[in-house]
Amino acid sequence: MKLNELKRGEKAKIIKIGKIGELKKRLVDMGVTTGEIILLERDAPLGDPQEFRIKENGIAIRKEDSANIEIELIKG
Repeated sequence: MKLNELKRGEKAKIIKIGKIGELKKRLVDMGVTTGEIILLERDAPLGDPQEFRIKENGIAIRKEDSANIEIELIKG
């Protein structure tokens, strides 16, 4: 499953971060790393970007970029 497919309020575990150029380094610096739990908090009014919560921090990621992040949905 890809991060851009996550629905509001759902949690997931990051499995793999694909090739997204320099953005990958910035995301890693903000805590977006494999094994971390990420939660979709809300979408922008037009649906892009999406706001996620990871390690107590809120970050916005464009859907185009989040499509390159592989996740595993956490039930419950």
